[in-house]
Amino acid sequence: MRGIMPTCSNSHTLLTMTVAAFALGAPGHVRAGDNGAAVAPSSIAGVGTDGRTLDIVTRGARPGKDQKPQTRQTRAIYDPAGGQDGRNLPRPDLPLCANWRGGPRGTLLPAGPGGSGLPQPGRHGLIGLGYSKACERTEAVLQFSTRGDRFFARGTIYSEDVGAYRAPEGPLVRSDRERLSYSLGAGLVGRNGSFLSFDARRLERDRILFQGNATGADTRRFDVEGYDLAGTYVLDGSGATRLRVEGRFNRIDRINDNFSFRGPPPTRSEVRLDRETVDVLAVIDGGGAGFIWTLGIEYASDQRDGTRYQGPALTPQSPNYADARVASTALTAEGTWTLAPESRLKTGLRLDHVDARLGDIDRSGMLTGGGATPTPRQMFAATYGYGGEGRKSETNLGAGLRFERDFNGQQGQLFAGLTYTPRTADPRERYLTSFTPATAPQIFSTWIGNPDLDPERHAMLEVGGNTSRGPWTLAGRAYADWVEDFILWDRARGQAGVTRADNVNIYRNVDAFIAGLEAKATYRWDNGVWAGAEVWLTHGENTTDNRPIAQIPPAEAALKLGWKGKTISVEGTWHLVAKQSRLDNDFVTGSGADGDGRGGALAAGYGSLDLAANWSPRPNTILSLGVANVFDKDYIQLIERMDIDDPFKINPTAPGRSLWAGATIRF
Repeated sequence: MRGIMPTCSNSHTLLTMTVAAFALGAPGHVRAGDNGAAVAPSSIAGVGTDGRTLDIVTRGARPGKDQKPQTRQTRAIYDPAGGQDGRNLPRPDLPLCANWRGGPRGTLLPAGPGGSGLPQPGRHGLIGLGYSKACERTEAVLQFSTRGDRFFARGTIYSEDVGAYRAPEGPLVRSDRERLSYSLGAGLVGRNGSFLSFDARRLERDRILFQGNATGADTRRFDVEGYDLAGTYVLDGSGATRLRVEGRFNRIDRINDNFSFRGPPPTRSEVRLDRETVDVLAVIDGGGAGFIWTLGIEYASDQRDGTRYQGPALTPQSPNYADARVASTALTAEGTWTLAPESRLKTGLRLDHVDARLGDIDRSGMLTGGGATPTPRQMFAATYGYGGEGRKSETNLGAGLRFERDFNGQQGQLFAGLTYTPRTADPRERYLTSFTPATAPQIFSTWIGNPDLDPERHAMLEVGGNTSRGPWTLAGRAYADWVEDFILWDRARGQAGVTRADNVNIYRNVDAFIAGLEAKATYRWDNGVWAGAEVWLTHGENTTDNRPIAQIPPAEAALKLGWKGKTISVEGTWHLVAKQSRLDNDFVTGSGADGDGRGGALAAGYGSLDLAANWSPRPNTILSLGVANVFDKDYIQLIERMDIDDPFKINPTAPGRSLWAGATIRF
């Protein structure tokens, strides 16, 4: 379901090129895992929403002389502490036309510290072209970098055009969009590994069309500009080894409306949203024999302002974000003790101070149906009995402990970890206000954030291991997460802390339990043939209301068979998804976030077969060809697609049988 709502980007930019399913790192470098999914390293607190580690201390890797890099090997599909945008992680094996996120990694990196790093010495570049019959998708990417003894420069340009597609035995699905993103950066390099870099980035997306009825909305303009500053200074002291600083600023400008690309609507509506994010990180790394430490300080800010306009003259109708801002400052510490050559203990502490405020809680002068639209203050009071000024401060402590032990000549590892991770409510959960007339069915599209939300507190136990022995590669991970004050998208029914019962969209705290299991096995024969299997099981329960949490992935598996020669490789993947029997699909009794929200039939399971082949006539050239959804399976994914920050979700039928082709050249 989709309405006229404020939407914006958190600058997640995942490479979803059908060309060869590869992930772009720094210019001139290509990094890929199975099916092109970058293998995420294990960390003290699991995997983050950007595919990197979700660390207690910093959001980047912290290599050290005595630290053995660890790789988890399994691929997470659910991050309990990832928030609404991150709990269901984008996966490369799902139909790309149904995934509204995307773009080359390195063009607009995920929000938060984690700079682009140094390019390789010399001159390097990458050219990529791709086409997919699904959505008639065409893509092109060009990256370059040059690095000398003291100076480097780099840049990226990426273009994409996507059209509508016809689902198997179904109608035409609107999914049009145009995208252009580009970046340019330069930096200074020291002889001892020190450097300082600055990158400027811009993303332009126009004509983003969504599936929906005549009252739905599309995006007319979506521009993001960003600036990154990163540096490392190598220290000569015996204790501290280096100082790292990173900073990122993003400005997002977005306009949604229901009239530019659709027929005349009953009421013209437009949403204008501005958003600015700031992330700054300063870290000192150090240590000696047997011990490595990291100390850091971080600052992050997310500020949003948005208004909906309606009527022939597009007059202000409802505040969406009345100058909302959530900022945090954190002190961090992490240490790794080498207990023996094959074992280590990792610990981490993170102290956050959060300051949240709604700068214009009394924003007024807007009209709905000829009457005055309530101010945010009035909406909060009518929904939660809230009598505050829209400000809240928090002090949150996170901690983690993780033990790792290598075996099989360091070809295997067992690990166990316990973490306590708070997550504060974001501006949408706290301050979103979208007022509609107080009569059905319009009232069901009213959204009112909760400025008095408590932070989520995740106590997670994680165990797992991986090993490579002979032809076998095995990996597995299990986790259990006891969540206090889980932030739930729900409907108002007079619950504790809710003073209305008219089924408007609200946010409230509940307790929850989330658990998951991931496993992977691969066997390789001497003749290049290999076979593999992966499985994911995820369970989520709202223990306060004794009902399932919405949008929990059903049981999933992937069976793979392939062959790899010197220059040619082929692969087939059968993606299996079970019927989900645990749904929160009725907004009268729950949140209605699953399915159509009206208590419809359970989501059906499905299986989809994909085939792919790669040919590398030269070491740095890859030509790719494949068929997605070989049997033209008609299915809908349970996990719905969100357009970044839009609270309304969309769940279209997946594209049918689609031929895709692509080429990449590195130099």
